[in-house]
Amino acid sequence: MVAFLFYLGRDREDPLAIADVAGVWQGSDGGRLTVRADGSADLERVTRPGPECGQSADAAGRSYTGPATWVFDTYPDEKPGISFDYQGPAAAKPCKVYLVVFPREGGAKGFLPQDPPGVRYVHSPGQQN
Repeated sequence: MVAFLFYLGRDREDPLAIADVAGVWQGSDGGRLTVRADGSADLERVTRPGPECGQSADAAGRSYTGPATWVFDTYPDEKPGISFDYQGPAAAKPCKVYLVVFPREGGAKGFLPQDPPGVRYVHSPGQQN
């Protein structure tokens, strides 16, 4: 029983705090996520998650720029992070984008599962303008 409890404890991580996610997340592809402590956010040039949001499949319609809200969340089979909700271009079609977060000393890093492989986001706390 002790070995089982040790195993469970080893996989558990400290939950994320607002200080871990609030600020600006700059993507290596030019995307930008501005996360505020009050639960609001601005997304710039963020790859949309898929056709269920009602967007066009053409290249010009595949990114989103605009307001969003966020909450702590866990993407299936990934580490904890946050999810953003925003209104898609189709009426009454809400969209959700996940940011998987890897807190690290010297700055958190993360990725959006719907982005192409290799696109990463780097966190800069305190730049929420």
